[in-house]
Amino acid sequence: MPLTLALATHSGAPEWQWIHEPLRSLILSSGAFAAVLSALFIMLISHAQGGRPHYLWIASALTGMGVLDVFHASGVPISVSVCLHSLSVLIGGLTLALVFLPEQLARLPWLLPLPCLIAAFSFLPGIGSVLFPELLPGDSSGHFPLPVKFINFIGGLGFIAASVYFILREKAGFNIEGLILASSSLLLASSAFFFPFSTPWGATWWLWHILRLLTLLLLFCFFLILCKKDIQILRHNRDELEATRCQLSHLIEYSPSAITLKDLSGRFVLVNKRFEEVFSVDRKDIVGKAAAEVMPYLTRKLREQGEELTEYEESVTLADGTKTFVTFCMPLDGTKEKESFVGCIQTDITEHRRLEQQLKLDRTIIEQAEEAIVITDFEAIILDINEAYTLITGYERSEVLGKNPRINQSGRHEKPFYEEMWRQLINLGTWSGEIWDRRKNGEIFQKWLTINAIKDHNNRTVNYVGVFTDITEKKNIERKLKNLLFYDPLTKLPNRTLFHERLGQAILNSQNHDASLVLFCIDLDRFKDINDSLGHKVGDELLIQVANRIRSGVRKHDIVARLCGDEFTVILSEIKLRESISHLARRMIHLIQQPFYINDEELFVDAGIGISIYPDDGRDTDTLIKNADTALHYAKERERGSFQYFSSQMNQKLVHRIALEKHLRHALDNEEFILHYQPKYALESEAIVGMEALIRWQHPEEGLISPAEFIPIAEESSVITAMGIWCLKTACRQIKDWEREGLGLYRVAVNLSSKQFQSRELLKIIQDTLEETGLAPQFLELEITESTIMEDPGHTVELLHDIRNLGVRIAIDDFGTGYSSLAYLKKFPIHTLKIDQAFIADLTKDSDDAAIVESIVSMARNLNLEVVAEGVETRDQVDFLKKIQCQEAQGYYFSKPLPPEQFSEKLRENKKNTPISS
Repeated sequence: MPLTLALATHSGAPEWQWIHEPLRSLILSSGAFAAVLSALFIMLISHAQGGRPHYLWIASALTGMGVLDVFHASGVPISVSVCLHSLSVLIGGLTLALVFLPEQLARLPWLLPLPCLIAAFSFLPGIGSVLFPELLPGDSSGHFPLPVKFINFIGGLGFIAASVYFILREKAGFNIEGLILASSSLLLASSAFFFPFSTPWGATWWLWHILRLLTLLLLFCFFLILCKKDIQILRHNRDELEATRCQLSHLIEYSPSAITLKDLSGRFVLVNKRFEEVFSVDRKDIVGKAAAEVMPYLTRKLREQGEELTEYEESVTLADGTKTFVTFCMPLDGTKEKESFVGCIQTDITEHRRLEQQLKLDRTIIEQAEEAIVITDFEAIILDINEAYTLITGYERSEVLGKNPRINQSGRHEKPFYEEMWRQLINLGTWSGEIWDRRKNGEIFQKWLTINAIKDHNNRTVNYVGVFTDITEKKNIERKLKNLLFYDPLTKLPNRTLFHERLGQAILNSQNHDASLVLFCIDLDRFKDINDSLGHKVGDELLIQVANRIRSGVRKHDIVARLCGDEFTVILSEIKLRESISHLARRMIHLIQQPFYINDEELFVDAGIGISIYPDDGRDTDTLIKNADTALHYAKERERGSFQYFSSQMNQKLVHRIALEKHLRHALDNEEFILHYQPKYALESEAIVGMEALIRWQHPEEGLISPAEFIPIAEESSVITAMGIWCLKTACRQIKDWEREGLGLYRVAVNLSSKQFQSRELLKIIQDTLEETGLAPQFLELEITESTIMEDPGHTVELLHDIRNLGVRIAIDDFGTGYSSLAYLKKFPIHTLKIDQAFIADLTKDSDDAAIVESIVSMARNLNLEVVAEGVETRDQVDFLKKIQCQEAQGYYFSKPLPPEQFSEKLRENKKNTPISS
């Protein structure tokens, strides 16, 4: 019986035990030896060929299998042998399957010791099988446990995956390496799948041993052959390297770049001929010496290169001037261990950099030029354009390169035009002139073009350079600038500058034709309220519509201008009749007063017109404008929606007004203001119960000036606020003085202007005044007009409550002439209503006024308010007021406003009356 058959049929026979064990150990140890050596050859080949990524996983798999096979061959029991073999299959299969991982992962430096780690890991179960065999699972009965079968199956799948990888990797062409690796992986997979289905010492048992051994021997032989080929290649390369070494040395010596070799301490080891020429040194003087000693003018960066690959550019000052070098330094290993050098290649790029900078400058100039530039060859084929060319014509660089500039022809020039252009270019080398061209979008434009011929050293034309500017755009810009300078951008009407020019021309024309000239100054009323409440967009639209209406109300040759804001002017020429002027002014006002419709809103404005006439009201532009503006001022003062002709008296009044304003600003500092006091009488007893403080201006030249004259001026300036504070403090101080004189303590009423009432400091001013003068708050009454409190009702209610909380009384002055809103009257925390004198003057003659006054008194009584009648001048008025139970009155019937000295006498006469107590 043959040996193999005996082994197959007597798998468990003790009489063959002495043959089975040595043979198995021999096969396993041979396979382990082949696997470990193969892994070693693989690492050598991988290192020699630059590191193939999949070689790392093959070496790791073989290392793990080889280590475990060593312990497997050491004569362990069958049960332990089964476990070790299964682990070997698992480690080998899973590790080999890692060839599918990306190459970048396999090339990571920290994965290089992977075979050693796999070997160390495989030692653990191997040593355990020797020291603690009872801990490893297994069954000597010939039946394999399920975990062992599963482990072999997983390992086999890993080998199958690896074989697929090698087949796919080499499918593009036949390659013996891929074929062997794929075949070996399949053989290892077969042995893994056979093993769980074998019985110890049976035919299948020996079959997988032989398959594993053949596979490992095949890999060993294959990688041994590859390693031998690499060694032969290395020897061949060394011979070739030695053969080319002399050639390389020659190339270094005569290289156009300066080449040096230094050791790590900075000493020169080698320099070439170019280095000697550039730095004016002799190699025998510097070789073996440090660069810092023999060449101190070199930079530190050049002299002290480290062990890094660097490239830099620097300037070095030499005997023949400053030169620019680009230096490339690299670390080099010597033939001896731990011997290192630094090699440097220095190339003189001085001229290159100069030309590069010049070209860069030229290119920058061309690109940033506002003029379009086109460069062609001698056959007029476009070689290059700048950005301005694209902006002007619309053609991109890629669309015109290689084409003739005639692609821009407009078709407006005949053939002789271009023939003359080329004749001048050929004969004179230059041409310039206006030319019509066409943009990419088909638009025709005009440009100024200059063409110059560029010639070489043989005086042959090699290029043409065309430079042109878009004259059309320039004219558009000029027109826009003119509009900005002379026209209002909103209404498109002439602005102040153009208006002055046109007025001057109109005056000159009137002089030449002995004709009159009329100037309207128009100013809108309530425009600011619309602009502030509805927004600037609505305000702008309103101005546009107003401008259109004014334009529609005059003749075509008349000039309408907008000076600023809501102020317009009209120059009317050849107007002969004054009635025609008035008719035009009324028509203009009527047009403006018609409703405007903006954003579904119906808006109304009024206008005032001031009129000056040439030559009666002035013979120059400034005088005519000034006088028309003066007339406008008087028109707006008179009433809304009116016009006014200029007169010389207006100038006198205006001069007087300006002079008053000038003196008024210094009147407070010069102590020119005084207070007069008008008493208030209780109608029932006709005794003084209080007074109203009224300001007067004692002008040093003009004497006593009425408030009706200077108060409007003060309200238009900033004087009114300071004036109001002075009145408040002076009145409170006077009341305390009269009390100290024993004349009694009376309530004083002080008027508040609109600006005072709107001031955020009003409440503090009142508190400070009362504290400073010592006057009890109930003896101070503040008079506010209806129009003032209705400007901002919400704010007014809050402020009046704060004032009333101080204990100060509040009176509404001139009641009945303003809004007279009963709804707000109920909300306002007031104490007194003062009936305006307009209702008192005709009280006994006009039944309507009597009814109004009686209604006010009745309403006030129902609201628990006091009533004071102003402007009482007759006994009949007093009797009527008593009849309707009005509490108090003041007016010339009782007394006119008196200065403090005279008013003191009034108080002395009134001692018999008891003053109002707190």
